[in-house]
Amino acid sequence: MFLFSSISPWWCFACMVCGGAPDWPEDGVATKDWVIEALEWRLDRGVEDCEDYMPAIDAWTLEWIANSAEVRVEIDTDKWPVFTYEPLLQGPLIQIIALESLHGKAFNANKAFRKLKKVARKSDGIWNDALKQKFQETKDIE
Repeated sequence: MFLFSSISPWWCFACMVCGGAPDWPEDGVATKDWVIEALEWRLDRGVEDCEDYMPAIDAWTLEWIANSAEVRVEIDTDKWPVFTYEPLLQGPLIQIIALESLHGKAFNANKAFRKLKKVARKSDGIWNDALKQKFQETKDIE
């Protein structure tokens, strides 16, 4: 006999991590509004959270950003030593910069840095003392 209560602790955990995930874009094509909603949800989680949703959301949003005529993201990787240690943070940084642009805000490296650090700290699989040190080296980004 299958009891709902036997899976409720796992189900509740999945709800906390993935709760509020955006629906998939209609016809599998991301739109500006969907990208904004998806990025707002995505950037409140760690790099590898919610593995049933995150890879698809990252793929759709990064593809839309790359093909967008209204969003231009340029990153000088020399100014971001955290990437020498953890390249997985490049995608979230692109998403952070794009979301700010979609909200009509000018690029602010220090604000992007703080948001990226929050994403990294929520990423149990990558956050450690060495990455923390790389963030210390990067803290005065211009």
